[in-house]
Amino acid sequence: MMTSNTAPPLLLALDLDDTLLGSDKRVSAANLGALECWLAAGHEVAIATGRPPRSVAPVLPPLLHSAPRIVYNGAQLIAEEQVVYANPLHAGDVRTMLAWAEQSDETWYIGLEIEDRLFVNRPFDKPGAFEVVDLWQLCEQPAYKMIFFFPAGRGDIAPLLAAVPSTARALVTPKFSIVQLCARTADKANALRHLQQRRGQDMTTVIAIGDDINDIEMVHASGIGVAVDNALPEVKAVADWVAPHHDDDSVAFVIRRLLG
Repeated sequence: MMTSNTAPPLLLALDLDDTLLGSDKRVSAANLGALECWLAAGHEVAIATGRPPRSVAPVLPPLLHSAPRIVYNGAQLIAEEQVVYANPLHAGDVRTMLAWAEQSDETWYIGLEIEDRLFVNRPFDKPGAFEVVDLWQLCEQPAYKMIFFFPAGRGDIAPLLAAVPSTARALVTPKFSIVQLCARTADKANALRHLQQRRGQDMTTVIAIGDDINDIEMVHASGIGVAVDNALPEVKAVADWVAPHHDDDSVAFVIRRLLG
């Protein structure tokens, strides 16, 4: 139990997919009830996801609609409906990777996330809205993610990873058949630090829950880092606690433990 009458409010930082959301992409009744208790106790919630902003609001229950949102794997922070922190890819890194892809013998399916819109270099069968454009025309606009898609399944990505500039980083997870590129310093932990500075707090009052490769820094840097049972081994390795599976109300478990 971490609460007292004089303690500052705690911040619960929640990953969405395979953490707060069940396999049905919904928040369970138990998790929802626990979140209501958490907020009623005077604490706060932040969403921390790899999703773009446009796909966050539709899956949130009403009580979290005003919660701060860390999106694009930590490359952007939205608070009070405004972007208050942004860490996009360097334009030169985007150009470098486009040039490398053109010189490669492979046919690459590439996307850029720019101001909550996904632009791709060629059409393919993919859920969600996107626009097919010449990505070279967008190089100077702030891209929060560069995504390499693999419609036929991910094969040998070693040459791709070797081409990534030192000022960018690649996120590769077995959960999705993509490779995401973000700025080197764009991660959920850095975005959380910025949010905590706005709240007049530090990371010791953060409890972070996650499951995937983009949660490692956040779970490791928080006052209490929690991995759900379905998390990758790399996340569990840096976690203070392991909570139940995301389909077994893991968020409710953590909140009950924190509130006593």
